[in-house]
Amino acid sequence: MTASDVTVVVPTFNRGRDLPATLAALAAQTRRPRAVVVVDNSSTDDTRAVVGGWGPALAAVGIALHYRCKAPEGPAAARNLGWREADTAAVAFVDSDVSLDPGWLAACGAALDADQDVGAVGGKVVYAHRPDLLNGYGGALGPLGLAWDALEGEPATAATRARDVLWTNCSALLVRRKALAEIDGFDEAFFYGYEDSDLGWRLTLGGWRVRVVPEAVVHHRVGSAIGRAAETIVFHAAKNRLRSVLVNWGAARLLRHGPPALAYSLADAVLRAPRGPKLRALLWTLRHLPDTLARRRMVQASRRVDDRGIRALMDRRAFPKRRLGGLRRRAADVAAPPILGADDRV
Repeated sequence: MTASDVTVVVPTFNRGRDLPATLAALAAQTRRPRAVVVVDNSSTDDTRAVVGGWGPALAAVGIALHYRCKAPEGPAAARNLGWREADTAAVAFVDSDVSLDPGWLAACGAALDADQDVGAVGGKVVYAHRPDLLNGYGGALGPLGLAWDALEGEPATAATRARDVLWTNCSALLVRRKALAEIDGFDEAFFYGYEDSDLGWRLTLGGWRVRVVPEAVVHHRVGSAIGRAAETIVFHAAKNRLRSVLVNWGAARLLRHGPPALAYSLADAVLRAPRGPKLRALLWTLRHLPDTLARRRMVQASRRVDDRGIRALMDRRAFPKRRLGGLRRRAADVAAPPILGADDRV
């Protein structure tokens, strides 16, 4: 795979202020992609104008810039629109609040080139304001479906070797287009949250390996302040976690882990605020059960890896060491972060 055989897909919503840094980092790649497609979920800010203004700068380094505006259906659907339009061998998903190191695409591309069984490659995600700390290096997933960033808050030097993982954060992820087509890309019912852990789980079920390499460095521009999770975010996270468990576990493991996953969701809705969105998530799961079961049949019919192989890549714990506590992210980078109001950005 050459760098020119890559399309970069950038899903965005009201990130006009953030996009220039993301696009500048793409223009500075040592192995430049053929095209960048910004998929806008109907932003109400100046996103369209910002993207238009960057066309000449990217064209000057041989990158075609395309803009697509669609209904606000979340980043999962936006990424699907982007990769389905691509005619390259690989697709890089890059969020509009990250900046890639210049060698990111070269490092991820080399990992794909080295092994045809590798379907997706991510890297070392650090905090832009604390590049000495990891935001994540691969993803952890427990048997009840809870997912979190691996090595979050650890020194960046802790990520020193390439390794296979069940999933990794799709804020910066290079994927073979063939692999995406085989598993039908992201589950658009998710809207937001758990779409990356679900994607990695299904890639692995399909016989593809997911890998992280320390040479591929990503700077996540989040800042030290943390917002509280808006109710819409809580709702999607709760329903998506259950849907992923129902779809992806094989029959025996579903009988083993499904009831505890449901019991956890019920207890979480009853005991911890905000209760409303969590209860709505349970009702959504019931109403959409026929569709979820249909998707389960499709996924299980095409699986090539048994659940022992999946469990070997999972975390031994069912829960992360630190709860989110109602926040959008864990305070892994600062002891006492400023807490903002409800954050519903996607």
